[in-house]
Amino acid sequence: MIKSFYIIVNSHANFGNAKKQWQQIKQYLDEHKINYRSQETATKGDAKQFAMSFLKSLKYNDFDKYVILVIGGTGTLNEVLTGIKDANKTNIPISFISVGQHHQFANQIGIAHNPITALKQTLNATEAENYSLVQYYESNHEETGYFLDSYLIGLEATLSSIRNKNHHSWMNSHFKWLSNFNSICKAYYNSLDSFDVTLRIGHQYKFYKKAFLLNLYNHTHETDFSKNDNSLEIVIIDKINIFTFLLLLLSSHFYNSYKLPFIHSYHTDNVHITVNSLEQTQIDSRDIGGKYNDLYLKIVEYPFWLNIDSVSLDERRKK
Repeated sequence: MIKSFYIIVNSHANFGNAKKQWQQIKQYLDEHKINYRSQETATKGDAKQFAMSFLKSLKYNDFDKYVILVIGGTGTLNEVLTGIKDANKTNIPISFISVGQHHQFANQIGIAHNPITALKQTLNATEAENYSLVQYYESNHEETGYFLDSYLIGLEATLSSIRNKNHHSWMNSHFKWLSNFNSICKAYYNSLDSFDVTLRIGHQYKFYKKAFLLNLYNHTHETDFSKNDNSLEIVIIDKINIFTFLLLLLSSHFYNSYKLPFIHSYHTDNVHITVNSLEQTQIDSRDIGGKYNDLYLKIVEYPFWLNIDSVSLDERRKK
């Protein structure tokens, strides 16, 4: 069956650079007479609302006719996925063209860097393929959500937020290394108050009283998308002084810093994590702000309308 496409576009992604790429994609779709309709987001939450409204507008017999194509960053893709789940209708296939600032998910599953080549991977698909992502249930707010790349709590979430705010600053434009160093120092001093982490994997508990970084990573993309004990990585770093922290950042480029005594790493596919203090949080590169986190996490699968191998590896790498 030839699919029609409902396209959700975040042309503001990558600080507005995505708008030009969307125009290229639109021109290709029109020239090849692809059946589609599109909506562009204006603010945070639009992508989620668009996906929910679209699914609720479809009749049952129309579910198999459509694919939702997301053009934006991983955060936009996350919003669309959440909207589909909240609509509680069907797991309609989705596809993705990464035009955001971060490309971890796209790179790991093999989506091409060039937007037109990535579009061909979508148009060449003849069936959906399941990819794994992480589902979380946050019990404080009775909220179910998902992430494709990462869920960050504490220092790294703070650092990423500061870097995003400083992107257009004079210092970042003229002295990027100095701007980056300044952001690192700000993030460190904004994270001086350590927090408690309770970790439960199976029937075993771990307690950390002086954490200042808690990162969760989805590594299913790196393991042939199968469920296994290495799917979800948890990294906790205890509070350290600024000099040790800077040395850690430098040394991480040269050797496996996970062996250091103040870094704790676990791999699992099912975990319960509690942080009972208000901490800066980021999900798939989206700033959430200060948040209490009582998370139950597990690996789930979702259908993507992609034929990754329909273009060569060399084509995928071209920008």
